Amino acid sequence: MNHSECSYDLAIVGAGPAGACLALLCAQARPDWRIAIVDPQPNVPDSGPYHPSFDARATALSAGSVNLFTQLQLWQLLARHATAINAVHVSDRGYLPGQLLDASSTGNATQGYVIANTWLGRVLLQALNNHNNITLHQADVTGLTPTANGYQLTLQQQTTPLSARLTAVADGAHSPLRQSLGITTHDTPYHQSAIIANVKTSKPHLGVAYERFLSSGPLALLPLGQSPQAREMALVWTQPTDASHTLLALSEQDFLAALQQHFGHRLGRFQALSPRHSYPLVLRQAREQVRRNLVLVGNSAHFLHPVAGQGFNLALRDCAALASIITNSDNPGELALLQRYLAERERDQALTTRAGDTMVRLFSSSALPAIALRHLGLLSLELAPALRSAFGRHMMGVSRAQESYRGQ
Repeated sequence: MNHSECSYDLAIVGAGPAGACLALLCAQARPDWRIAIVDPQPNVPDSGPYHPSFDARATALSAGSVNLFTQLQLWQLLARHATAINAVHVSDRGYLPGQLLDASSTGNATQGYVIANTWLGRVLLQALNNHNNITLHQADVTGLTPTANGYQLTLQQQTTPLSARLTAVADGAHSPLRQSLGITTHDTPYHQSAIIANVKTSKPHLGVAYERFLSSGPLALLPLGQSPQAREMALVWTQPTDASHTLLALSEQDFLAALQQHFGHRLGRFQALSPRHSYPLVLRQAREQVRRNLVLVGNSAHFLHPVAGQGFNLALRDCAALASIITNSDNPGELALLQRYLAERERDQALTTRAGDTMVRLFSSSALPAIALRHLGLLSLELAPALRSAFGRHMMGVSRAQESYRGQ
């Protein structure tokens, strides 16, 4: 393909974390490539002083994801506003006291980190702008047309289309482009919504994350702030959709009282609440992830329940494997190459998806057999250090099936 003004080796639709990381990994490995990122959002990072806002959403990063950002030489910047998770407390309401999985049980210095999405986005966007071989286009992609050597991308309100040897679709769980390509999904609705907010507590979090399983669904609290003495937590509270509407309608005081009742007093009193947002939950898996000259990544390929925070970390492992395979080829869109990538990733994708789905169903059920099973599971964690270590590794995305990724 000619390297004319609008021709690229790789075009990525979507400048979210998955799309941005794929671009950065490929740009690092192949400085001779021309890479385009197309996204309707502004592509100039905020240059003013960074103020982490109380209502900012946050992302949990596994040890493997930290390794990837270190490889990209971005971790030093990201770490300025990242909070270390020193331990994860797992509990089931009605079964006390639960299990504390500390970092030493996984062989890591920490269980992972929590980072504000606003800071993650700023660092990634700045890195994209710093690469000479990455071009950002602020536009919607209204169509993808296969050509002899790749795909042609039609951009809204632009007369000249882009063309690329490989196009990566990373435009989110609802992915209009995936739908326009006729790629269907297998959806497993949970009939649940996740309430996202930040809360302040009367006791410091000490770097401990909490995963509490209720009959209505899991409740997670992730530590925020620059010190273990900080008293701010990121809340992800899964509820049946109708119940989530009721909780969202409560006053701040009544919402915090309900949270207190369900979580308990391990962090003292809940004292303040950010604006709340609710997101419907579904397990969504694309029935096709690759075609000749085309690949789906991130939430476009698979959208997971937020239990254990594995969706983003799984997407980064996908991007690392994809970048490693395609940058070692002179034809990144070759179907056999993309099929090799998918074969390499299928086991991790299946294990992570199945584990999360099983945890949701087991820990959201009030049926007596499910209660007995999860109580037995927590008892096993208490009695078997090896099982406790394996569970801790899964919670932070560092299972043995994923070890090869960590060293990249």
